[in-house]
Amino acid sequence: MMPDEVGGMDNKYALLFIRGERPIQDLKYDILKHPNMALSKDGGNEAYIHGVDKLSYATFEISLDAKDIKNAFSLDDVKTNYILLSDEELELLIKNMEEN
Repeated sequence: MMPDEVGGMDNKYALLFIRGERPIQDLKYDILKHPNMALSKDGGNEAYIHGVDKLSYATFEISLDAKDIKNAFSLDDVKTNYILLSDEELELLIKNMEEN
């Protein structure tokens, strides 16, 4: 195709270039008809916020900022019903549970 032909293409078509293959002209996929569209913001669902952890039970931060250190509290002051395990301790615990 000549550049003017590409520029004059109907907007429903796309040109697909794959290394080692001849270019392909094909119809564009209508993402509004995708089965998971309802899970997106455009489909009426809440917007996904990247970097937000919704699965953890607890988090902790390490800071060397003097203001953060001044406002910090001791973990001894917090009453919990969980313990912090290393990867090795967790693997050993799971192994013991599977054996029993």
